Amino acid sequence: MEAFTIVWKNVPIVAFLLFLLSTISTAIFLERFLNAKKSKLLPIGWRQFKLALANANYEAAIAILRRDKKPFSRTLANLLELYIHKEITKSELYKLLENEIEILYLELSKRISFISSSVTLATLIGLIGTVFGLIEVFGAFSLTSMEGFKLLAKGIATSLNSTAAGLLVAIYDYILYWIVESRVKGVYSKILKEIDEVMELLK
Repeated sequence: MEAFTIVWKNVPIVAFLLFLLSTISTAIFLERFLNAKKSKLLPIGWRQFKLALANANYEAAIAILRRDKKPFSRTLANLLELYIHKEITKSELYKLLENEIEILYLELSKRISFISSSVTLATLIGLIGTVFGLIEVFGAFSLTSMEGFKLLAKGIATSLNSTAAGLLVAIYDYILYWIVESRVKGVYSKILKEIDEVMELLK
């Protein structure tokens, strides 16, 4: 924390950018983490839907899907109707559902790339502070008085603490990215498994 205090005092723009970067990354992380849930993506009444399919009650299954307003629910209902009327084969249905799930995955992954990019950005912003500190260090060499030594110490402190602050934010953002990416992939795998179960239930 002391590193951020020194950077804020000596190079406020660098401290502000690092704070802004970590704040945006945290906000994206929380929003994606809370929304990346199987229950929020699958249709409401999913168990009843699968039960209706198991009993070959396709009309009831489609009705359950129609009651839900999620785009995936409507798409699944439309595809199931096409399959029932034999307009598409079972393998075609599976491929179309895989494509829909891929779209869901891309939707879930939206904005996560910013957290990944912020790892590099934080390091570069820290290096900007390092450059400012080095400028002060070289400026101190032209002074032989006590003021020169003070400027030298300030420049070294700014350089080292800017690098440290940038690396700390980069590590923090990387941890956020790893957690949310793992969660999104986990949800994606669970939905694929659910679709596999649906395909097994179809006669």
